[in-house]
Amino acid sequence: MRENMSLLADILTLLGAFFLGFIAGSLFPPLRRFLGGILHAPGQLTRGARNVGERLRQAFKVPAEEPLDRSGFSGALAGTVFDVMTVRVRRAEASFREGIAAFDKGEHDAARRRLTEAIFWDRKQELRPLHVLAHLRLGWLDEEKNALSQACEHYQKAVRLEPDNLNATVRLGMMHFRLGQTGPAIFQFQRALELDPADLDTHYCLYAIYRQAGMEREAVEQLRILKAGESGAVLSNLFSRHGEDNFRLSRYAEAIDDYELALQVDPDDIRSYVALGDLRHLQQEPHTALETWARGLWVGYSDALAERVLQVAGEHEDIWPVISLLRDCVARHPGDGRYPFLLARLLRTAGQEAESAALLKETVRVSPQLLEAQAELGDSYARAGLDAMARATYRAGLDAAHSQQCVYSCSACGYYTLEEQARCFQCNRWGTLEKITRREAEARAAAPRGLIERASALRQSLGTAWNRIAGFLPEG
Repeated sequence: MRENMSLLADILTLLGAFFLGFIAGSLFPPLRRFLGGILHAPGQLTRGARNVGERLRQAFKVPAEEPLDRSGFSGALAGTVFDVMTVRVRRAEASFREGIAAFDKGEHDAARRRLTEAIFWDRKQELRPLHVLAHLRLGWLDEEKNALSQACEHYQKAVRLEPDNLNATVRLGMMHFRLGQTGPAIFQFQRALELDPADLDTHYCLYAIYRQAGMEREAVEQLRILKAGESGAVLSNLFSRHGEDNFRLSRYAEAIDDYELALQVDPDDIRSYVALGDLRHLQQEPHTALETWARGLWVGYSDALAERVLQVAGEHEDIWPVISLLRDCVARHPGDGRYPFLLARLLRTAGQEAESAALLKETVRVSPQLLEAQAELGDSYARAGLDAMARATYRAGLDAAHSQQCVYSCSACGYYTLEEQARCFQCNRWGTLEKITRREAEARAAAPRGLIERASALRQSLGTAWNRIAGFLPEG
């Protein structure tokens, strides 16, 4: 019995060991995976943190024009952090862009608001080039309002941000000059010459400072440097541009000097004659102004010059010096009817009706297309009671205007029409219509008709000659 119990115990032990082994074999793979996950969790967390850190570094290094990779959890987290950390810079950049665009459109009040707001948002000056550009624009706006101290502050900030900026350095020197600070102005212009020794504007500014300070030798030296190797057109444009700036800022004496220099290097610049005469007129020098405008007319005709001469001469009694100058202009430009017409109007102002009428006739003969001259000549005939001549003159003016009307003429057959068309109705050709005056079209249309008539006459004569010859031939 005891042996049987021992055998049963051994069997139960074997069964328990088998059961435990079976359970252990079933649970070991999941347990191993669980333990492996616990053991490898720090590495995964490390790689995730490394991924997020890499995305954040990408966020701060990515340029504004390139999109940020926001895919996945780490990309979304990096994008959120990027948006939060750069909101001020992005707001500032948008304001900079809007302010510069408004400035370019001439919306100066909006430009000032936007640029000031942009500078406020970007206090760390992360957008330094845009800061420099904004201060240059704001300085110019202050200059226009004659707020020279505020403009000087803006240019100083621009120079501090970008010491090699030539434009900012020159404008800062100019503000010191206009504020009467000769020493700082010369210092800034000398710095500008170090940046660009060949810059003409810098040499001009030094010339202007030396001239105003009475430093004649230095001024002459700068003027010599300016004129060395430069064409008259370039120098005339330089002096005229600075003269316009001084004119706009009511610095009339400086503007007069500039325009006189412009005419020294380019005596044919009619715009300089207009501006210089205007300056003389504002300086209460009407005779000098009239002479200046007349000198410009001697070079070439300008409606602006003619209008000024007529208006100012009509306000003064002694206009004979101007009339004498205009006689020289008429002799210099014999083929241009605008000159005798202008002289005729001045002579009529002076009470010289007979000579004025003679000049009007000469004007109509030389330049029949001047309809205003035709009308004034007709009026003079009407005032004298010569109604028939007045009607003929008016009719001639209408014919002249009619001949100058633009039409579309066929280059092949001479047919012309008032409306642009793709096909010629007369000869059925395509793309032959071109825009010319009616006078040219009529002259062109007359030529083909003459050719056709001559060809018909030649054919008729040839036919007659053949008939005569055929009469002498023997009959077959």
